[in-house]
Formats: sequence, C-alpha cells, structure tokens
Amino acid sequence: MSRADHDARTRKIADDAERLQRDTRLDAWRTPARRRGLVLATLAALAGISVLAWLDRSVALLVAIALGVGLYVLLRRVVRGMADLPDAFVDERVRTMRNERYRYAYQVLSGVVMLLLLAGYLATDASRMTWQPEARHVHAAFWMVLGLSLALPSMLVAWGEREL
Repeated sequence: MSRADHDARTRKIADDAERLQRDTRLDAWRTPARRRGLVLATLAALAGISVLAWLDRSVALLVAIALGVGLYVLLRRVVRGMADLPDAFVDERVRTMRNERYRYAYQVLSGVVMLLLLAGYLATDASRMTWQPEARHVHAAFWMVLGLSLALPSMLVAWGEREL
C-alpha cells in the first residue's frame, strides 16, 4: 500500500469516526433502558439463530440471521462504533473503557468456546453418550461463536456505559 493510499484510508477512518461521534439520529436508542433492551434482543436473536441451526430449519434460519445482522448493525450505530474505532480516534477514557469491555468479552467468549469444545469432546466418545454430533450441531455452535465474537464488545459497551 502506497503512502498516499494509507493517508487516504486514514482520512476516511477519521471522517467516519467523526461522523459516528456527531450522529444524533439514533439518540432515542441511546438511553440505558433502550440500549439494554437492544442487547437482550441481540442475544435473543443469537440464541434463535443457534436453535434454528440446531433444528436444521433453513428458511427460518436465514430470516433469523437477517434479523441478527440488523440488530448488530443497529447496536454498533447506537454505541457509535466505540468498540471498533482505532485508538488514534478515541480519547483515553473511551480507550480504557473499551479495553475493559474487550477483556470481559474475551473471557466470556473463551468460556463459551471451552464449553463447546468440552461438549464436543464428550459427545464424540460413544461409550459415554449415545448422542453423536451432526453437521447441524456444528453449525449451531459456529453461529453462536461468530455472533458473540462480533457483537459482544458492542453489547458490553451498550450495557455498561452511562452515556454514549
């Protein structure tokens, strides 16, 4: 990447960050109660996606994924992209808060992945269980881990911050 391309990309990120910070269109969603409701709705969508993948309901799964993506995009806009902006474009308070949220998100996601791996390990041992995992079960785990890895930092920002 040339220096000019890098500078143009940096300017675009700076412009996007500034635009997100000044955006007032979603201020009605920025109250603590509505943000928490949005977090709960996003979690419900992720759970629904996993359940539908587990049950192998393809059409309903596509609808749930579309709903989940819409909630995720709304959540990121409501928290003004704070969980994803580069350090150079946020102040020290936001940087500290974001690092705390990423640490919590990492701990939660690590726990979920470890539980899924443990369940998969136990499930593959036929002498301990009569149930054997199928592709749809792996899909359910995939969608849950993917959704959590993308949305959890923004969820924690939305849930924990007093003002955005």
